[in-house]
Amino acid sequence: MLHRRRAPLLAGLAAMSTALVLTMTGPAGAQTGSLPPAAVSSAADPFAVSGVQVDISGSNPTTVRDQAIREAQAKAWAELYRRLVPGGGNPPRLSDNEIARLVQGFEIDEEKVSASRYVGAITVRFRPNAVRDALGQSGGATQYVEPPSRPFVILPVTQVDGRTILWQDRTPWRAAWEARQPAAALVPLVVPDGELSDAQAISGEDAIAGNSEALARIAQAYKAGGVVVARTDMPANGPDPARGLTVDVTRYGLDGNRDNQTVQVKGGGSADELMNRAVAAVGTQIDDSWRREHTTATGPEQNTIVSVPLTAVNDWVETRKRLSAVPAVSRTSLMSISRNEALITLTYRGDPEQLAQALARQDLGFARSATAPAGYPPAYPGAPLPVQSADWQLTLLPRGSGAASAGAVPASASPMASPTSLAPSAPMGAGTMGAGAPATMGAPPRNLGTLPAKSLP
Repeated sequence: MLHRRRAPLLAGLAAMSTALVLTMTGPAGAQTGSLPPAAVSSAADPFAVSGVQVDISGSNPTTVRDQAIREAQAKAWAELYRRLVPGGGNPPRLSDNEIARLVQGFEIDEEKVSASRYVGAITVRFRPNAVRDALGQSGGATQYVEPPSRPFVILPVTQVDGRTILWQDRTPWRAAWEARQPAAALVPLVVPDGELSDAQAISGEDAIAGNSEALARIAQAYKAGGVVVARTDMPANGPDPARGLTVDVTRYGLDGNRDNQTVQVKGGGSADELMNRAVAAVGTQIDDSWRREHTTATGPEQNTIVSVPLTAVNDWVETRKRLSAVPAVSRTSLMSISRNEALITLTYRGDPEQLAQALARQDLGFARSATAPAGYPPAYPGAPLPVQSADWQLTLLPRGSGAASAGAVPASASPMASPTSLAPSAPMGAGTMGAGAPATMGAPPRNLGTLPAKSLP
C-alpha cells in the first residue's frame, strides 16, 4: 500500500521534470545546455558581445547553422578586440578553431531557419583569461584595457529648482536610464530598482555629497565595484530639447579612486531623444575614462617574487588594497609575512618597467632589490624562481607622489570608503592575499550555459 501511494507522487514529479526540461530546451533541434543564472547578462559582462547578426545560405540546414555560429564568433571576436584595445584596429588573424577555444558559450537570441537559409542574432561570451592571452598574438595589440571585475551602480540624480531627486519621483532622467537598452560595454552599469532598501542605503543628497558610507552601502547591495553619480539640472516642466543638457559624472571606485567629468549633450529632436543621447554620452564617457586609467600590456603572464617592507601595522592592508587596483597584476600570492616584511609573488603581464609605471599610478614604488640574484627577472615566462628569494622590492609611497612620477595625473582623493580597508584585517593564509581580497583581479571566467533557440515565424 505504501508503495502504491508513492508511485503516483513519483510519476507526478517525473511529469513536472519532463515539462520543465521541455520548457528550458525549447523546440526540437534547439541549442542544448543549461540556462545561465538570471543575474548574469551580456549587459553585465564586458567579455560578452550581444546581438551579433548573421545571415547564411546553403543547402544543408545543419551545416548552415554551424557556419552561422562560426561567423558570429568571428564577428564577436573582432568587436571584443575593438572594445578592449585602445584605438581599436584589426584583431589578430585566428582560425575558426582558435576563436572557438576563446569562447565560453553562446546564446541564440533569435533565429529564422529554412531549408536553405539561417538568419539570427547571437550573443557570444568569451573566456577572459584566454582573451587576455590572445590579444597580443600574431601581430596583435601591445596594450589592452582591463575591464572592471564587477559592474558599477549608476545613480541618475536630477536637481529641479534646488531640489535633489533620486528616488522620490520618477524623473525623465531616471526614466531614460531605466529604458536603456541592454548592451555590453567596457564598464557595465546597473540601474538600481528604486525599492525602499535603495532609498534607505543612499539619498540624493548623499550621492551629490559623495557620502562614503552611503556609497559603500549601495555598492554592496548590488555587489558592484563602485558607484557612478550622474547629476543634471532640469526645469520643473521637464527637459528642454533646444537647450541641450549638461551632466556632471563622478565615478567612485572601491579602491579609493574618484573621477570627475562633465558631459555636454547638444540640443535637438524631442525630449526623449535628448535623454537617450545623454544616457549614451555618459556611458561613452565612463568607458573612455576607464580606458585612460586601466590600460596594461598584453602578453603571457610571468611571476616575480617581491619583498614588501612593513613599518606600520596597516602597511600590509594598504599595500594589498593598492595592488588590487593595478590592472597589470592578475594575481598576488602571499608566501610569508613577518613583523618587518612580507614576501609575495606577483603574477603580471608586460615587462618590469611597464609594471613599475602601473604600480606608480597607485602610489607603489617598484625597484630591484639590492640582494636580487643576477639574471632576474627570468629571460622567459614561466622560468623557475628561487625559493624565498626576492628580486624586487615594493614600497608604499605618499598618496599622489607615485602617480606624478609615472606621468599620470593623480586621482582625486575619494571620500568613498573601501569595505576591505575599513574592515579589520583578516587572517592571511598562504597562497592568497588574505581573506579580504580576491586572489585574481579582473573579470574571471564563469561557467555559463547556453540559452535555448527561439524559432521565429
